[in-house]
Formats: sequence, C-alpha cells, structure tokens
Amino acid sequence: MENNTASAPGGARSFDRRSMIISLLLTAIFDIGLAIAIFQIAKHQFGATDFVAYLVASIGPVVGALVGLARTRRIDGVAIIILINLLISAGVSFIGSHDAKTLLLKDCVLTGGFGLVILITSIPIFPKPLMFFFGLKFGTDGTKEGAGQWYRLWDTIPQFRRSQIWLNNVWGIGFLAEALVKAICVFILPYGAAYAVNQIAPFVLLAGLIYYSMRFGMKLRREGEARRRAAMNAAVQRPSEGTAR
Repeated sequence: MENNTASAPGGARSFDRRSMIISLLLTAIFDIGLAIAIFQIAKHQFGATDFVAYLVASIGPVVGALVGLARTRRIDGVAIIILINLLISAGVSFIGSHDAKTLLLKDCVLTGGFGLVILITSIPIFPKPLMFFFGLKFGTDGTKEGAGQWYRLWDTIPQFRRSQIWLNNVWGIGFLAEALVKAICVFILPYGAAYAVNQIAPFVLLAGLIYYSMRFGMKLRREGEARRRAAMNAAVQRPSEGTAR
C-alpha cells in the first residue's frame, strides 16, 4: 500500500495527506455537523430554549475532542474552540430582549467574548495559548506523529513559542476589534445597514487574519531555514579551521 508520508529535508516530517483529510472530515462531522444537528433537534423537535440547546449541542465538540484524543493523544484545538463558542452563546442567550438590534448586540458580545478568551490564554498561567491548538489542527496532518512534532516545536524552539503567542494576541485583538466595530454600527446605523456589517465583518476579519497568519508563517519558515543554513555552514567551517592549524 502506498504511503503518503514523505521525509522532508533535514529530517522533518511532512504531511500525510490522507490522515489530514480524515482529520478535517472528523472535524466537519463531529465538531460542526453533530453540534448543529443536536442544536436543531433540541430546539425544534423538543422545544428547548436557546440556552439548553447550546449546552446540549456541546456534546458534538466533546465527542470530537474524544475522537481527536484517541487518534493523536492530544487535545483537539478546533473542538475546544467550538465548545467555547457554544458555551459563550449559551450565556449570551440570557441577555436582554429578542428585538432585532438586541440580537445583533448579542452577536457582538459573542464575538468579543471569544476574542477575550483567546487573549486570556496568552497569560503565562495557561500552558499554551488557544491558537496553538488551532494551529495543531491545521498545521499538522492530524496524526499522533504530526501532533508530537508540533508539540516538540513548542518545547524546543523559543522563536516558535513567541510566534504562537504573537499570533494568538493578533487573533484575540482582531475579534475584539470586530465586536467593537459591529456594536458601534448597531448604535449609529439603521438596522439594515448594521445587519449587513454584522454579516460581512466576520468574513473580512477571518480572511485578513488567515492571510496575515500565512504570511507570518512563511516569514518564520524562511528565517528558520536561514538559521539552519548558517548553523550548517558554521559546523562545516569549524573542522576546516582546525585542519588548517
């Protein structure tokens, strides 16, 4: 049987494409699909309140996290993020009335609350920032070996740790900024315009954050390659200098 895992230069482990596809499919099925299905069934078939429906829907990402734990022996970051969003949504469901503008403000609270959670995880009392686990999902192939390599980068390379904290803060501030912009629009714009901003802003933000993260990651990769080349050149020169003496 063909093995899709190839050795990358320098002994680094490359992606197993098949395993990565399986990992993404499991996320779509359990973390997203199951959560949506359970929410809809609880709300529309059993008449549950939004609060109860969100809590019951959290079974989806919990199952997804357990599946990820079984596959990689690591916590699934996407499942954690979706679970946090569901729990914040459950809390936000208690806020105020259900008129149109209040619903938009609830969405602002949800967005800002998620951004605040991301920023809080940068505090050193937490072992790793939340976006580290997001990167674990989309920066590896979802296998035990791929996850182990991601953790080793954190444990052994200070630049990697700093970059993860930096990206975590960028994403957290981005969500807080989105919440602020949407809230201001709710207060100063007619409902139709505020609703349009509410729908468009998340896509603009995510596109910007993903683009920045990709460019930032490529920059770090180039710097890492430059450091490795410099170290190899230094290692080659040292024996040569000893021979010359």
